[in-house]
Amino acid sequence: MSTGELKVTTYLVCANPMLKAGLGHILANTRYEVREQDGSGNLSRGGSSAVMFIVDGNLSDEIHPTAIAAVKQDYPGSRVVVLADTFSLDRMMAALSAGADGYCLPTVEALIKYLDLVMLGETAFPSSHFLAAILETQARGPGELAKSSDSAARRSLAQASDTRMLSNREAEILQCLMQGAPNKIIARQLDVAEATVKVHVKAILRKIQVANRTQAAMWAVEHLAPTGAEEAGIALH
Repeated sequence: MSTGELKVTTYLVCANPMLKAGLGHILANTRYEVREQDGSGNLSRGGSSAVMFIVDGNLSDEIHPTAIAAVKQDYPGSRVVVLADTFSLDRMMAALSAGADGYCLPTVEALIKYLDLVMLGETAFPSSHFLAAILETQARGPGELAKSSDSAARRSLAQASDTRMLSNREAEILQCLMQGAPNKIIARQLDVAEATVKVHVKAILRKIQVANRTQAAMWAVEHLAPTGAEEAGIALH
């Protein structure tokens, strides 16, 4: 850890003591300083104002989103990353809908990079697994995702109806978000001010009832027609 890096007080929400010990070993000598609750159950931040929670993805479906939402409510400004054994689209969507900032598979090499991205304000998740799951879902049929056994994922998709609630410009911008374009690129492609794009993005998030750009992109994959970007004449480079 370089002396200039911000230290991050890190708490491990794990039921498995072996996983907890392993994570502690991985994070040793990094800027992520693992701490325990004190005897009264309070959290000590030490000398750091930044807080990270790493949640064991093996918590039950009922506890998993509830724990994330509780942490976000009790510790505003904290970051939450879910560590999962295997990729599950349903569980990832449920975690992000509950307020998680990242969903990470347990690879030692990637873990620190995921945590660093989350501390920079990004939403980090295994994009290759996500895209593969979406393609598989679309191959089985457009309604397959709605048949998921995860009720939280179904609810998050059911909150929005269809793209008729969006203006033409908002639909264009949502297509850009689905392709991962930042506001500056979107503004250049659509020949509008970057501030205008920001206003439209906020309106899109409100209308489709999602919390961030990543969730908006997920919503767009399920709800926007494949030819939408072509009809809008958008070409991202």
